[in-house]
Formats: sequence, C-alpha cells, structure tokens
Amino acid sequence: MNTPITPTAAEAVPSGGLRRRLLNGSLATLGATALVFGAALPSVPAPARAATPSDWLTDIPLSSELSTPTVASGDLAAAGRPAEAGLPVVLYGWPSAAVLESMEEGDTIKLTPVGKALTDGAGHFDLRIENAAETARLAGPDGLVNLEIQAFSPEGVASHSFTKRVTSAGTLAAVDQDEPGTSTNEATATKLELETLSYAEAGVAAGTSAPDEIQAVFNKTDVCGATLLTRYPGIDAIVGRMYSSTTGIQSSFSIASNATASVGVAKSVSGRYATFSQTGTSSVTSGDSFSWNKSALSGGRQFRTDFTYGRFSNWCYPIGGTKTVTSYSVRPISWDGGGFYGTEAVPAVAAANCRPFGANTTQTRSTSAATKTTNGIKIAGVIGIDLSSSAGYTAAVKASIHNVGSVTRKLCGTNGVPTSPGRYLAKA
Repeated sequence: MNTPITPTAAEAVPSGGLRRRLLNGSLATLGATALVFGAALPSVPAPARAATPSDWLTDIPLSSELSTPTVASGDLAAAGRPAEAGLPVVLYGWPSAAVLESMEEGDTIKLTPVGKALTDGAGHFDLRIENAAETARLAGPDGLVNLEIQAFSPEGVASHSFTKRVTSAGTLAAVDQDEPGTSTNEATATKLELETLSYAEAGVAAGTSAPDEIQAVFNKTDVCGATLLTRYPGIDAIVGRMYSSTTGIQSSFSIASNATASVGVAKSVSGRYATFSQTGTSSVTSGDSFSWNKSALSGGRQFRTDFTYGRFSNWCYPIGGTKTVTSYSVRPISWDGGGFYGTEAVPAVAAANCRPFGANTTQTRSTSAATKTTNGIKIAGVIGIDLSSSAGYTAAVKASIHNVGSVTRKLCGTNGVPTSPGRYLAKA
C-alpha cells in the first residue's frame, strides 16, 4: 500500500539562505492552461528586481532570434500583475519513458534545455526550438518527447509539463489536445502566475525578518536535473468510461501495444503530503495489449489499468556552484498494464445528444480524441490529490458499445452526438 509522502530531514527544502523564499503550485483551467502558484506572503517588502541574465545557456539562441514554429507561448504574472521584462523562461526535455522506467531509487538524470526566452514588458513569452531534430533525439521508441516549461523570477518559479510526438519528417506534433500550442493557433497561450508561499507553508517562523531573495537561477549557465526518490507501483488509472441506464447493452474496451496515455504531473516545493498541485501532463505508451471483453453493461463503468509513478527532487546548480533543490515532482514512469473495472453514476445527457440504437447493433470509437478525466490517476493517498488521465481513441484504443437485445434503444454521447468526443451512454 502506498503511504503519504513525508520527506526526511535530508530531503526537505532548506529553510535558510537562497531557498528561504519558497513556492508552491496549483492548476486552474481558465480557457487556456493556467498555473497559479501558491498563496501570498504576509506583508513584507517587495522583492528586489533580479538582474537580467547575461550568461545563461549560451549554446541555445533566444526564441526571439528564431523563425521556427512556436512550441508554446504565454504570459507570466506575479501577484496578479504582469511579470517584469527580462525574466528567463526555459523549455527542458526529459529523458524518454524507457530511461525513467529503468531508474532505481537514488538514480539521477539531467534535463536537456532545448529552448529559452525572456519575458517582454507585458510578461509575454514565446518559446521556439532551433532544431527540432535535435530535440527528437530525446524520444523513446514510442516517438514521444516529454517537455517542461520552467519560468524564473525573484518572486517564484512556475512550471508546466506537456508532450510532443516526433513525426516521420522529424518535426514535433501535438499529442494531448490540452497542451500548449496544439490548437489551430500554434501559439496557444499558457498563462503562468507566480506568487510566493506563506511563511508557515515555507517552514519559516512567523515574525522573522523577510526571507532572502530566491537565487536568480540563470545568473550563469546552470545544470538542472532530477533524482528519483521513491517509486510508486500499482497506481490505479481510469482510461475509459461507458454508461447504460437500460437493459440489453454490453461494452468492450481494448488497448493495443502502441497506445498513448497522457497522465498528470504534480509539483510541490516542500514535497510533503497535500502540498502537491497538478502542473501539466506527461505521456506514456502501453506495453502489452490488453482488453476488457464484451460483457453486460449496467450503470456507469470505468475501465482501469495501472501505472508506476515516481517522486523526484528537482534541482539546479550553477557551473562550479552548489546544487539547490527547487521543488519536488511526481510523474509517470511506466504504464504497467493490467485491467479491471470500477463503477460510477450515470450522468444526465440532453435528448439532442441521442440517436436510435437498433437491436444487434455495435458502435466503436477508434478515431476521436478521448475525454480527459480530471481525477483519473488515483494517487491522492500518496500526494493528497488525484491527477488527470486520458487515452486517445486512436486505432490503438477502441471503445465499443453493443445492443444485444431485440429492442431499439437510444445511444447518446456525453458531450454531443455519439460520434462526438466523449463517452457512450445507452438509454431506453
């Protein structure tokens, strides 16, 4: 049984020096992807302006100097106001899922910086990659590259994780419909909000003097990476749902060996239980194929499988400097497979969503995007919250609903007509 996270003294974020100003994160959806970091500090002097970095990641050109497609863009804000100009925003590539799966507790990996930008006077940034083929080398056999945006200021650190798929032409394409840059406008906004954590949450005694300023992370070229602290096998995940409020209905669901799931990533400054917030998603690919065979469907049915998650300490250090843990993250390591059922209530749907569903009829979804389940990764017992999950209904993931009775029923979609992205619901 997985137990809640309680960092040891050796793992805890230092409470003094450059790390005395700490941050936390939470995710809110505001049309575009929004990351809202922490709660406000008690009244303290405003942070001093950080110097614009002049010697950071010198091998990577600023995105403003490139004409390549935008990978992600957004607006950085602090305490509800636009961030200052000249703050660094970096796009990192994580090692492939195969590398993460092979890690043992205590193993360390380095993150690969692939793009960088500076905020303008309105806090806006655009991230571009000079050579997508170089970034594609981070992909595993499944062709997926897991990326993370990190933004830095004197008031805090923001991050957002997402995935791109390497195409046959060596370019990067969207995987998850909720990622930055995956709509018809390749520069879909990613709104990043930076705020500071309260004294109590930061482990700094109330009434003490104002915390020291957080280190200007890129005052010179830094090396950033992560150390695997704990593996959490057997994390249940909902990868599909189907419903029936009538009789004579059966369901079936299958996942092939090349299916992709986008599942939640969470971060915390302290790493303690109930301090984590979702900060995007990471994509993994199934191993063996497996199926939930045709069987009677009554009520709400969840199709579940298992993942292994890992808890990482995230750190950076200037060349020749001291390693500083900046946060803790929980992210998927592998899709382990297995299959079982869960139950839930049948949702209400509008009559306009329904169409006749004749006797001895089957409808199969294999081409529409799956609906994201906001609480599909059942990891609250470990970190205090559940995370999102979705498996795309491609040729690799199929959901079928069958009317095996002798009476015509109605087949509805939860988000529109039955062929719309969403879930099937059969009713009388």
